[in-house]
This record gives sequence, C-alpha cells and structure tokens, in this order.
Amino acid sequence: MTTINAARRAFLKRRIGPTSIDHRMPWAVAAFFDLCRRCDDCIRACEESVVVRGDGGFPTVDFSRGGCSFCGACVRACGHDALDRRASPAWRLTAAIGDGCLSAQGITCRACGDVCETRAIRFQLQPGGRAIPGVDTSLCNGCGSCIAICPIHVIQIEEAA
Repeated sequence: MTTINAARRAFLKRRIGPTSIDHRMPWAVAAFFDLCRRCDDCIRACEESVVVRGDGGFPTVDFSRGGCSFCGACVRACGHDALDRRASPAWRLTAAIGDGCLSAQGITCRACGDVCETRAIRFQLQPGGRAIPGVDTSLCNGCGSCIAICPIHVIQIEEAA
C-alpha cells in the first residue's frame, strides 16, 4: 500500500505554513492508510454527504459541505477495519475562529454559535457592540458544522492540543 507524505503534498500544492489536516475520518485507526482499500463504501454510506474522496483516493470529511453528525454509518460500511467506533473520542479535532470574524469587527453574526450543538462557540460582549467569539475546546467535538455556515470562511478545523 502506498504511504502519503502530507508535508510533501502540501509543498507541491504550494501550501506554506501549517499543513492542513488532509485525511480526517472519525474513528480512524492508527493503521488507517494500510487498512483502507479506497472502496468508497464509507462515502456512499455517509448520511450527511460530507465524506468525499480526498488525496490519494482516501476518504476524508469535507467540512465545506456540512458537519459530521457522528452517526457511525461510515464505520458500519467499512469492511476493512480501517474505522473503529470503539475509539473515543472519534477524533482529536477542534474548531478555531480566525481574526476576520464578522462579529469581532462589530457586524452582527452568530451563525457558527447558533449551529454549534455542543455550545462550544460562545461570544463575549465587548464595549461598542462587538462580540468576540471563542471556542471552548473542552466542549468542541470537531464536527465542523460551523465551517460551512460561516459567511466569510474564517473558521478552520485543527488538531486538538
């Protein structure tokens, strides 16, 4: 099975700086790249239609399509043991809100907070009518629902510390 060097792919795509998380599947086992056969069963099974083919044909969650509901359909569809629902948490991802947030600029927008089921995104009121968003990483499950709804795309998913 072919191994993928994420740093090399990032360089070839002219991504400079922190590398993005190219392969993110909930409940992926440590040997995911060795066990995954790229059969697309998990893609077809995804109830939210957020699992897509990523680099190298491996499945990945595309948060621009919406968030992962952690329904487990991908795990049930995987016949190669590349995903294991017993892993807890499903992954170690969390949301991070960038500096360009509309609310931080005094423009009323709380779309990400409204869609966050775990209430990990909260807004702290500031003088002048601004509200600074913050992510409580102890509550954020990395579902990514906040990413698709953000009108200016300043929210990213990162590896949790």
